[in-house]
Amino acid sequence: MELKETPEKMVVNGEIVEYGAFKTPFRNINIKDARIRVASRKMPGAYSRFRLKEWQHFGIVAEDFYFGFAIVDTKYLGNSFCYFLDRATDDKVEHDRLSPPGIAKVSRELWHDDCGFSFKGYRIGVENRLEAGIHRVEVDIKESSDRPGVRARLEIIEDLEKVEPLILVSPLKGNRPAYTHKVACPARGEVEVGGKTYTLEEKDGIALIDVTKNFYPYRTSWKWATGGGHDSQGRMICLNLSQGDINLDMDKYHDNVIWVDGKIHFLGLARFDFDESDVLKPWHIETTNKTCVLDFTPGGERWGKVNFGILMSNFHQPYGAFRGTVLDSEGNSHEISDCFGVTEHHLARF
Repeated sequence: MELKETPEKMVVNGEIVEYGAFKTPFRNINIKDARIRVASRKMPGAYSRFRLKEWQHFGIVAEDFYFGFAIVDTKYLGNSFCYFLDRATDDKVEHDRLSPPGIAKVSRELWHDDCGFSFKGYRIGVENRLEAGIHRVEVDIKESSDRPGVRARLEIIEDLEKVEPLILVSPLKGNRPAYTHKVACPARGEVEVGGKTYTLEEKDGIALIDVTKNFYPYRTSWKWATGGGHDSQGRMICLNLSQGDINLDMDKYHDNVIWVDGKIHFLGLARFDFDESDVLKPWHIETTNKTCVLDFTPGGERWGKVNFGILMSNFHQPYGAFRGTVLDSEGNSHEISDCFGVTEHHLARF
């Protein structure tokens, strides 16, 4: 996929300036100014903004733990989850909150803006400072009667001189745009769970970031995989793969990539093969051009179901290990043998 020069703005006069993958992050992610269409009719700005779904998701991979958390603004309500997995013991601690509208705040852009969720003994704050090449994360979640508290202070190093984020603006069915900023980069800091402190060194820590802003159709679904590790040469090898049916032209606009030591390489279209009735059975994921052939072995999962009639979210997110081979865009083959991450199967009405 060809990387294009990034426009000054994403939207002008209610329309996307240009679709595609871009060389640098947008300074002005004004996707909220887009006017979506329903039955070919351009809808008012207030309606369009209400249909915008936004989130910022982090997956922190360490040798001895995995730490995942997200802040989600659906406009109908706010949502956040946070879970910690001790990879040696398989002990998992999970917290989540649903909130009224206005509680979840997703950054307008990543150069200098904040993202956060604070509600009933649960607080996650993210300082996005891409201008300084860093994201600062602070988590403070109180213990409850049946699970310990979680505290964390992390620094995620997104130095654009060393890592290449995926910056993608794609068209969805129904004349609706979607935006994503995905990147794999080093991380450092500490996570405290139930009084035990886990330390993350920059040379070993991996952060997988997913920032999404889109106008999904009311009924939507997707399959997703992301993970990271280091190869025998000590290089960071990370992946992002997805499959859905709402993109107008998946051949031209997709987010199937690997990062090798920070450099991005585009793969082909991804196909997920797994048992939807039991997501803890092995998964097989490969691209149609065979540049990526992976097996995923779940070790457990986090799942959730919310059903308010017209609003529904039903997801399964197994965590575990990827193994296989990936061919980068320069023709080099990479063995994937120590890559920990998650897959996801998500059905939604929102």
